[in-house]
Amino acid sequence: MGLSLGAGLGSGSGYPNDNSKIGDANYYSSSGWLPGTGGSVFVMGSLADYLSFGFFYHSATYRNSDYRSVGEGGGLRIETFPLVVVVPRLAGLGAFAEFGIGTAKLDSQTGSTVPSAGGTQSFGGFGAFYEWPFAHLFGGHCAAGPSLEYDAVWTRPFDHNGLLASVRLAFYGGP
Repeated sequence: MGLSLGAGLGSGSGYPNDNSKIGDANYYSSSGWLPGTGGSVFVMGSLADYLSFGFFYHSATYRNSDYRSVGEGGGLRIETFPLVVVVPRLAGLGAFAEFGIGTAKLDSQTGSTVPSAGGTQSFGGFGAFYEWPFAHLFGGHCAAGPSLEYDAVWTRPFDHNGLLASVRLAFYGGP
């Protein structure tokens, strides 16, 4: 199990979740790149020393003085440590992919007539991380390190994207 918390850039663009407004340029909103923060929590089980599978929840909020874009999702997560056998010195280098359901929304912060946009449908993400073990407890060990990930929520009317640089903290049970 573990978590990651970080900061980065994200954006949102699209239409309100209303069939009569999708495709009408009068209702289109786009934020451009926004600074923000995000994070994930995950609970997984190891299938082998180099492969884990489990569940995740992710949330990110990006904003400036004009817009606020929020995206979140949950579903299945796969992690792999591809070099654990080939190059043992790089055993802490890993990659992950996340797939599931997501929801996102873009709101104007200026009080203007720009319509809110959003939707619920798909979530996907991928990234890489490196971790170092630092403590042993409860028969397992803790590890921490940097992570870089790209996440997206995409729906028929709306898209939310983000790139986060994070700090990752994980606990691995067992010996």
